[in-house]
Amino acid sequence: MKVFISVDMEGISGLVRWADVSSSGIDFDRNRNLMTLDTNAAVDGAFAAGASEVVVEENHGVEDLCVLNMELIDPRCTVIRGAGRPGATTMAGLDGDVGVVLLVGHHGRAGSFPGVMAHTISYGGFKLVRLAGEPIGEPDFFARRAAELGIAIGMVSGDQVVAEQVSALCPWVETVIVKQAFANQSAQCIPPERARPMISAGARTAVLRAINGELSVLADVGGPYEFEVELRAPVGEAMRENLSSLEGFEIIDAAVVRVAAPDMDIGFRRVAYLGYADRPGVTRH
Repeated sequence: MKVFISVDMEGISGLVRWADVSSSGIDFDRNRNLMTLDTNAAVDGAFAAGASEVVVEENHGVEDLCVLNMELIDPRCTVIRGAGRPGATTMAGLDGDVGVVLLVGHHGRAGSFPGVMAHTISYGGFKLVRLAGEPIGEPDFFARRAAELGIAIGMVSGDQVVAEQVSALCPWVETVIVKQAFANQSAQCIPPERARPMISAGARTAVLRAINGELSVLADVGGPYEFEVELRAPVGEAMRENLSSLEGFEIIDAAVVRVAAPDMDIGFRRVAYLGYADRPGVTRH
């Protein structure tokens, strides 16, 4: 079975503040290693369960999506990293050959409290992202895109908030809670050395359940989709001009843009585009 692992940074064991996940933070190099070792734990669990292939894809949007330490990564997997990937921004490796999706180091959706570093796609740019009127987070995008391809979400690791949110959408999911959020930048953390065996065990169980046909695929999924993105700053002239030339975007008011998409692949790309659409002449997404 081919296993797809999406790895983000905000939900990695031991990390609680924006400085922990920013390349300007004093501990960033160490924290990159923590991210890599949490990923390795999931890779190891997947192979222990009988995975034939594991594809890891970087989802953390700093340094052009190149954060994992490639010298430390488990050599049995392959890694998708860097900007300008085909398809949905950080789902290039999610295709119909995948048997199960594992979400490592993910975080709660925008507006969550006390979710550690909770946001949806762009903390600096987006105040809230809604789908059909309901707030959504990055795992929601992954779950729906996976379902369009007939694939289940098998595991999520992070704080209790993302675990609760993914479980509400996919009740069968294995949850690995590596920290209890107190606020958006504080938590009671399980030390990484103890958290990694938990992640490995969760991944192993999820892949075994997928192999045995015990996981479900999210039902009633399919486009077209309609999103509303509430921006932290009013729509500027550059964004207004860019959006006027593109299909699927409608400015609703000073700081809200409606996004339409035929499927979640296009939907993720269009919503993510709004995070950099304020640059003059930048229309690729």
